[in-house]
Amino acid sequence: MNKLSTGDDSTLGSYLKIAKAIFSADSGGVKFLEQKIKDSPNGENEEVIADESQMLHAIAHQSKGDL
Repeated sequence: MNKLSTGDDSTLGSYLKIAKAIFSADSGGVKFLEQKIKDSPNGENEEVIADESQMLHAIAHQSKGDL
């Protein structure tokens, strides 16, 4: 499994933790990840194979206007 720059595994749960730390708990990025976790067979432990910068961009884009 790939690791993030934080040292965490590259999972939906790790990205959710990051999104909550950067944006509010009710931001678009958090809602996006919570839906992905809900839809995933492995939940928050689902591995994310996308590049870290791409995921952070997607989360920020989903959260646009929430700051």
